[in-house]
Amino acid sequence: MRPRARGTRAALHVRDLLDRRGVLLQADIATAADVLGILVELQEKCGAITNGTAFYNAVTEREATGGSTGIGAGIALPHARNAGVAAPGLAAVTLRKPLDWGAGDGQPVDLIFLLALPPAAQSEQVQLLARLVNLLAQTELTAALRRATSRDAFIAAIAQAEKDCFA
Repeated sequence: MRPRARGTRAALHVRDLLDRRGVLLQADIATAADVLGILVELQEKCGAITNGTAFYNAVTEREATGGSTGIGAGIALPHARNAGVAAPGLAAVTLRKPLDWGAGDGQPVDLIFLLALPPAAQSEQVQLLARLVNLLAQTELTAALRRATSRDAFIAAIAQAEKDCFA
């Protein structure tokens, strides 16, 4: 095994941040605010978020003032860095009925990933968002995620795509 150079950090992998308890499939959720609330609760169950209220407020403020996190093709990537986050975490939900998320392409979203990071994790935020965008640009992957009938299948699809894309 090759040692890392002093001062460098190991790459964060999307698959390592997804806990099966943080995935909800084919949910019936009526509003984007409710989706965010449920995703925050999932992150709390996984242990990434220690103060759900503070993080929820940060992510909803980010949505309101930082522009839509709807990236197009029915996908949204809400995210925030906040002191209520103990460690990087990722939660995901697929929706039965897509919701308006203010995406630039005008398409409603049905595939949402919530990225939670501690305040000092700016470089990790950029790295993980870039990885997610690259992965979710693969229509085969997003189709598989939308079809997933189990949390394990959802996570396995992401792990395989990440391995293929970034190996």
